[in-house]
Amino acid sequence: MTHRCVASAQGFAVLLAAALVVAAGAVPARAETAVPARNEAFAAGTAKAATGTAEAADQKTIVIDPGHGGLDVGAKGKFGNLEKTVDLAISLKLKTLIEQNMAYRVLLTRDKDIDVSLENRSALANNNNAVVFISIHANGSFRTATGAETFYMSLTDLDEETRKLAYLENNSSQLETRISDDGKDAVKMILWDMAQASYIKQSASLAEAIQRELPALLTTEGRPSRSLAVENRGIKQARFKVLTGVACPAVLVEVAFMSNPEEEQKLIDEDFQTSVAHAIYRGLVSYMRTAGSRPPAPAPSPAPLP
Repeated sequence: MTHRCVASAQGFAVLLAAALVVAAGAVPARAETAVPARNEAFAAGTAKAATGTAEAADQKTIVIDPGHGGLDVGAKGKFGNLEKTVDLAISLKLKTLIEQNMAYRVLLTRDKDIDVSLENRSALANNNNAVVFISIHANGSFRTATGAETFYMSLTDLDEETRKLAYLENNSSQLETRISDDGKDAVKMILWDMAQASYIKQSASLAEAIQRELPALLTTEGRPSRSLAVENRGIKQARFKVLTGVACPAVLVEVAFMSNPEEEQKLIDEDFQTSVAHAIYRGLVSYMRTAGSRPPAPAPSPAPLP
């Protein structure tokens, strides 16, 4: 037992001495050839990854947010079609257009049918220093309603009832819950507003540019198409939570009403989805030109989507 302890102590002393030598930089020459080749490959790979990260950091980012997803289906049409599916289809087409025609990196808050919290959608944009955030939705209403509209954040222009409705829509799991009047919810809504407050003017300009293109592009050869045309409902303001936390110009596009049977059929139509993607793309290009961020290579006529 004693001999084993002494041997262990001696071994520890040897290891300690070796560590001190390495720390001092006095590594024997033979040790230089003892570095495994895989470590060299790892070092080279790390350097390459670092370079790629730096290049990505230099490329400006646009974030597209397909609304809802997963258990949150959004609006449901009379024929059983779900908003979440349409939101994603249009978003994927828009992503393709931007990547084909503009020198921007495009990120989606979701690229499949999964749940993504509103906070994580905003965080994706902020963590990647997004220059624009576009949330895509299909509308829903208990009343007969038609048309497309584009929203941007409002800080003061909503009445109390509208503010409460927006709050409930932003908390879908609490749709049956009344908003209390004890002030806690009011404070929460004010905190929501803070991130987007500095970008209200730019967001309004982006909303105008996109909404201007929607009715114009949803036509066939410049003439309104019965199958594609939608009513122009204009730009509006609302306190959508997905917009409030975004620290860049941000809008929410309501393409058409899933709750309207006629428009439900348009929303699932491939040509309609493509036209919507083209319209939003053109509005985005127009906004960036006006804002002084001219796209490096905008295409006057977007390439056809697959």
